[in-house]
Amino acid sequence: MRLDKLKSRARSFERLVGLTPEEFERLLSKLEPLWEQAHRRSLLGAGRVRRIGAGNTFKLDLSQRLFVTLLYLRQYFTMHVLGILFDLDAANVCRNIHGLLPVLEQALPAPLRSRTLQAKPDEVAGNQTKKPRKIRSLEEFLEVFPELTDVIVDGTEQPRGQPKVKKGQTPGKKAVGRPKDKKRFYSVKQGTHTLKTQVAVTPEGQVVHLSATASGRTHDMKVLKRSRLINRLPPHVRVWGDRGYTGLEKVYPERETIVPAKRPKKGELSLEQRELNRLISKVRITAENVINRMKKFRACKEFFRNEPKRHGVIWGCVAGLVNLRWQRRLLLPTT
Repeated sequence: MRLDKLKSRARSFERLVGLTPEEFERLLSKLEPLWEQAHRRSLLGAGRVRRIGAGNTFKLDLSQRLFVTLLYLRQYFTMHVLGILFDLDAANVCRNIHGLLPVLEQALPAPLRSRTLQAKPDEVAGNQTKKPRKIRSLEEFLEVFPELTDVIVDGTEQPRGQPKVKKGQTPGKKAVGRPKDKKRFYSVKQGTHTLKTQVAVTPEGQVVHLSATASGRTHDMKVLKRSRLINRLPPHVRVWGDRGYTGLEKVYPERETIVPAKRPKKGELSLEQRELNRLISKVRITAENVINRMKKFRACKEFFRNEPKRHGVIWGCVAGLVNLRWQRRLLLPTT
């Protein structure tokens, strides 16, 4: 594939990798010094026998490796197909992509990303000295809404490999195979084994935080309590969530939280509660739209073919690319 020829067709180039040729060049200029530093550190690593400069060189230059990586994130071709397109072995393509992803995340306007989940989740406060504020009427909603300084949280899932039984064993109460606990990654909502990520966005559509990867069985509320997000937010920032975050005000009484009302068992919501839920949904839809833009990069939507430890850096790079496109939209003239 000839990169120069593809750049001459701007629209096709953007559909192929998710960036315009101009954005690609600006990203490449930011990536070059970061890649040189990272590559230098790897060459100076302990245990290296050869002197620096010895050994084989990269067959693809940095611009081509960046193009391969973006093509992988956007189209999610297999390593074998990419190897055919760029005349490389599949293992070589894999090393090129996964070696560049952590550096690419640094060059992009990627959100803050938790590497791990807290071992102990945030619990409900024992003695609440401050009564949590909840929006209970349309008047309060309209009073708060014009001055929003908010973060909207939502969870999303991606299918992953189904655990398999080892040869010669039969499934029983104790799960065997990969992973050890078969129920751990099974999502009842999706009806398959998934990996879950919590995304936090602003009402304008910028991704500001990604949680560490959780199993599909983990509840959204539990991911939030273990994601370290709330403790990193300034005290004045409001937190918006869907009905999966019901009870958020009890866990964080010092925070202002906005969650839709949940229909009581064998009961109905009042007309005012329905209208309030509708107004809350008009704000929360931003998170749904951002997740939809992230899943246009098929590496975040389709069956996850990598090791689970690579899930976070792939989502971090895609969130950075979405933020890059979001910044471009802000600079476009409104005519």
